[in-house]
Amino acid sequence: MYFSRSLRPGRRTPPARPSGTTVTLAASALVLVLGVTGCSGAGPAPASEGAGTRTVEGANGTVEVPADPQRIAVLWRPTLAAVTLLGHHPVAAMGTPGAPGQGLAPFLPEDVEGDMMNLVTNSPAEDDVNLEALALAGPDLIIGVSTQVGAQDAIEEELSAIAPTVLLEWEGTGSWRTHLHDVAAVLGREAEAERADAAYDAAVEEARDAIGEAGVDPATEVSLVRLQSDTEVRLETAASFPGQVIGDLGLARPEGQAEPEGGTDFVPLSYENLDRGDGDVVFVLAGSGFPDAPDTFSDGVWAGLEAVRGGRVYRFDYDVWGASNLHAAHRIVEEATAALTGRTEPAL
Repeated sequence: MYFSRSLRPGRRTPPARPSGTTVTLAASALVLVLGVTGCSGAGPAPASEGAGTRTVEGANGTVEVPADPQRIAVLWRPTLAAVTLLGHHPVAAMGTPGAPGQGLAPFLPEDVEGDMMNLVTNSPAEDDVNLEALALAGPDLIIGVSTQVGAQDAIEEELSAIAPTVLLEWEGTGSWRTHLHDVAAVLGREAEAERADAAYDAAVEEARDAIGEAGVDPATEVSLVRLQSDTEVRLETAASFPGQVIGDLGLARPEGQAEPEGGTDFVPLSYENLDRGDGDVVFVLAGSGFPDAPDTFSDGVWAGLEAVRGGRVYRFDYDVWGASNLHAAHRIVEEATAALTGRTEPAL
């Protein structure tokens, strides 16, 4: 169930500027870039007469933005997911150059190629913003993020010199549904966001029906085990992004995965304690951060799990299952349903 949340009002004092990253582009160089783009016509064009503006509230206070922005830059991958879902194609985004699809496939509709996106970063880290490349992209609106790290809060002045900038609060993986509505409020696309929410809810209901019709016991406990490295696994709790989607499907979770530990939404374990990750069904999650992760789980420490002995262990891509956006949530619903209804082969 979606609960609406207003964008945080007011303006907070930015933290100290991060050092040693691309955001430390000299102010004089940025001014030069802005001057060049302004003279050449490659930069942001002035709003046409009658185009109008709107006033919106972000984590950085009140911002006047174009009423109908045409060249949006996004500086957070879940924001990219929201903007594309709402019908826009950004002129600049964050990603991972050289990675397949620039690491953006889990944040894009299936008919949009990540390789076609214009990146203004060398990584998806929030502090890795190339201001020169961003200015050359010529945005008329920048949507960034305000997190506990505060990296983009610290460069808000430079961002706003390029184009009107709205920083949206991100409080962790629990923000994935409210973030869509925050972005929609900036773009004036609230109706589209409501339709997207309704489409997800309908997909969840259809999946729950299919799982029930397949004879899956509602008390079946689904364990989510993320392979972090060759020495660590993480149990994704109900507070995590995949845990929330599994919860939407009405599936039970093992007792040790019901609540997060400390300030995280996962429980870290060594492989020696893998038995704590057992369940009636185990979904093993491994992504690009651990390229040497195994594909099957019938030997070694895995052999002692009840789910493995019962042939109920499945492997999925954590790049998708950890992406915290509505595009990825639909994928999780589809993949979890396929596994539970017998349409996916176990990873044995």
